[in-house]
Amino acid sequence: MAAPRTPRVRTGVESLDALMGGGFTPAAVNVVYGEAATGKTTLCLTAALGHLAEHRASNAYLIDSDNKLNIGRLTQMAQPRGLGLLKRLHLHIPQSFREQEETLESLPPLDPLDLVILDSVTGLYRGETGDEEQTYRINKELNRHLGYITEMARTRGATFILTGQVRSILDTQQVEPVAPRLLGYWGSLVLKLEKAPRPGVRQATLEKPAERHGVILLALDESGVTESRP
Repeated sequence: MAAPRTPRVRTGVESLDALMGGGFTPAAVNVVYGEAATGKTTLCLTAALGHLAEHRASNAYLIDSDNKLNIGRLTQMAQPRGLGLLKRLHLHIPQSFREQEETLESLPPLDPLDLVILDSVTGLYRGETGDEEQTYRINKELNRHLGYITEMARTRGATFILTGQVRSILDTQQVEPVAPRLLGYWGSLVLKLEKAPRPGVRQATLEKPAERHGVILLALDESGVTESRP
C-alpha cells in the first residue's frame, strides 16, 4: 500500500495555489523573492497560519533572519483563526549567518506536516560579502547552507519556504534575487513578488517550474494575502 502523500502548504489564494500545483511543494525548498514591502513575509505567514489551522498536528518554525517581524501584525492575522495557533509557531531570531546555520541544525526532528520559513535566507549572508576572496568564501558557504536545507526537506518531508532579497541588474530597471544562480538551482519552486500599479496590490509571478509559469494579482489586507479583485 502506497504511503499517503504529504499535502502541499496552501497560500489560501485559490488561483495562486492552482498555479503552483496546489501550493508550496512539500519535502522541498520553495523560494519567494522580491523587493522590500512586496508582501513576502505576509504571504509566508498567511500560508503558515492556514496550514496550522488545517493540520492540528503540524508545527511551523519561523527563522526571522531579517529581524523585522511585526508581532502586532502577526497577532492581527492569527485572530480570526484563534490565537492558540501561535503556540505552534516557533520564532527564532539569529544574529549572524553562522547563527542562522546553527538555528537550522538545532531544529527539533521535523515531521512531514511541519513548515520551516527562513525570512530571509540571504539577509545575513549579504552582510558578510566583501572583497573577491571573502565573497567567494561566503558564496561557497551559502551553497553548502542551501544544500543542507534541501537535504533536511528531502529526508524529513517538511516544507521549506525561503524568502530572498533582490538586487538591481546592471544597466536595466529589472531586479533579480541575491545569489540568483544558487536560489534558482536549489529551489524547486521560485515565486517573484512585485508591486502592481494599484495601491495594495502585488503581482506574483511563478518562475519555476517553467512549465507552470504564470501571473496572479494579490491584495494585502488585515487578514494577510487574498486574491485581488478587479
